[in-house]
Amino acid sequence: MNDLDQKIQAALRGQTGGDALAGEPNIAEEVIASFRGRHRALMTFTLIYSIVLFVAAIWAATRFWEAETVRAQLQWGGVSLLLMLIVMFIKVWFWLEMHTNRVLREVKRVELLLAARARSDR
Repeated sequence: MNDLDQKIQAALRGQTGGDALAGEPNIAEEVIASFRGRHRALMTFTLIYSIVLFVAAIWAATRFWEAETVRAQLQWGGVSLLLMLIVMFIKVWFWLEMHTNRVLREVKRVELLLAARARSDR
């Protein structure tokens, strides 16, 4: 954390209700907050979809190990790989959404700091 971050947090702590904004949420709080935003239905859908795809990928991987021929192994291995790639892309998208929420939270902090400074300058 640099000096500017410390100054912003100190200014936020000086305000009433600023302690809630001055602290950094942990990863679990960020995940939960992403399910409480305006995209909660989409986030829930993608979570369920990624779980279903992950189970399907595991099922395809077990079929890969049980396959008798090389052709069947290649087919089931390809299906498993494709499903796991889709799951990974969903997870990357989810982390990008969490990062967007983090950036918006920081912008709101700066807005509050500027509003408090404008009030104190009057």
